[in-house]
Amino acid sequence: MPKKLFFKLPAEKQQKILDAAAEEFIEYKDNYKKSSVNRIAERADIAIGSIYKYFYDKNDLFMYLFEQHRKRPVSCPDSDTFYGYSKEQTSMKDSFTPIGLLLLDIIDTTPSLFHDLVFKSRKHDKYLNLLYTYIRSDRAKGRLRESFDDDIIAYLYTSLEYIAYQYRLDKGLDEEAENEVFKKMAEMFFFGIYHNGMKDKLR
Repeated sequence: MPKKLFFKLPAEKQQKILDAAAEEFIEYKDNYKKSSVNRIAERADIAIGSIYKYFYDKNDLFMYLFEQHRKRPVSCPDSDTFYGYSKEQTSMKDSFTPIGLLLLDIIDTTPSLFHDLVFKSRKHDKYLNLLYTYIRSDRAKGRLRESFDDDIIAYLYTSLEYIAYQYRLDKGLDEEAENEVFKKMAEMFFFGIYHNGMKDKLR
């Protein structure tokens, strides 16, 4: 997320910075590392150091820009369990502006950005709050093991998306196959890999 100072800027100046960032990132979409904060500042007609007054780093600026061009569904009114939400989640599709689609392509080929998308950008957002809502609801109804911490459950679940992404890169899979991998990993997350009754035998 941007620093507080960014939101104190006039809306027109905020948009000028974001437009400049979009131009720079898209121009260097085939090599994100070559995109430059200095050039973004030049495009936006602001001092180079000003970018760091508004954003923590280049990735922070990129992720905020991406979120402005992305609409992610976060509610599943028909799901009354965390598991039910997970199944619905895999069928939900984000919607993007044309710029958002180009930025998504950059994320897809830049592991550091995908990592930030899964972890940093979700640290305080509605998605994570939604997960906690389902986790706490299931816990209140006695569906979860008491020994499992809510924070660990949420962290592990959000990690699945990144793990599935890394698996896709390692195996050379496409996006559709990655989605299937995520579904299988989610099944393991919720139900484990051993048959019923194996816990007592192994311990």
